[in-house]
Amino acid sequence: MEKYRYRITLESLDALTEPRALQFDFGNRDDIFLILERLRQRDDFAAEEIPPFALGLKLLGKTLMENRENPLLASFKPHFVAFMRELKKGTPEKTG
Repeated sequence: MEKYRYRITLESLDALTEPRALQFDFGNRDDIFLILERLRQRDDFAAEEIPPFALGLKLLGKTLMENRENPLLASFKPHFVAFMRELKKGTPEKTG
């Protein structure tokens, strides 16, 4: 069930091309802003990397769920599920 609704806007900032924009709405069962806050409390990424990382995961996960019978995505889904399990475990231990 999609409890939360969002609007994504993408605008071209490249001065070498004509201005372009893309906007779409999507629903999700999770509060993405809460997810952003949780990721900010971890030490996995630089602050500016967190929003695109979180948003990319949520959009990809939703696409995988909605297209679970798609052969193109079928081989990728187990890897995505394993990655999400690791992510949800908490902050990984740093090595090195």
